[in-house]
Amino acid sequence: FDEILSALDRESARIRVRAEPRRYNKPATVISGFPPGVDLVETTRALKNRLATGGSVVDGEVYLQGDHRSRIRAELGRLGFDPETIEISDAPLPKRGRRG
Repeated sequence: FDEILSALDRESARIRVRAEPRRYNKPATVISGFPPGVDLVETTRALKNRLATGGSVVDGEVYLQGDHRSRIRAELGRLGFDPETIEISDAPLPKRGRRG
């Protein structure tokens, strides 16, 4: 029964994906909106392995090094999330000014 509820939670979640500049203006992919009960550490570990990148979990959001918006829908789909419920922001990365 718990497996059915877990599957329903994964399919009904509204997962949001965006890219933002991090230190030294390097891009990071930020994934938020996971349903309660999802093991974010295991999800992050699987994404890091599949995307060959580093990453971490901070305040319920998954941060991956680099801009992976083009591949993230397929990778989350492999992990059991419904690709139709994943919103990917295609906004360009904002440029941060240099401090002088």
